[in-house]
Amino acid sequence: MIEKKLINENLQKTYCYRCGSSLEGAKLITISEAPIALVAHAICPICKAESMVTITTTGSGAVPVQSDLTGQEFKKFIGAKAVSYDELLDLHIALKTDHIWNLLDKKDTTSENKPNS
Repeated sequence: MIEKKLINENLQKTYCYRCGSSLEGAKLITISEAPIALVAHAICPICKAESMVTITTTGSGAVPVQSDLTGQEFKKFIGAKAVSYDELLDLHIALKTDHIWNLLDKKDTTSENKPNS
């Protein structure tokens, strides 16, 4: 795992895409971690702009986040099971006969009967 000292050093040299300040002191939510790399959701301590940062033993980089997901939501969905083609087709068919808000209000009973794959 990457040492906290190295993370702080790299954040100090990584700049916010919006205000140009250093991301030192940014709130980080770890998305994935390996011995040589860390991917995290960072919130600029100055302007609150959100970025995805990659920190490695050789340096770091930041990419602006164009999403309304929070860091915790990124972490939750990164490991989520992909939507299957059949599920997508089922949704398409359902949207032809019902409004999306009605579908969202209905409890999904079909997934309760399906085995996990």
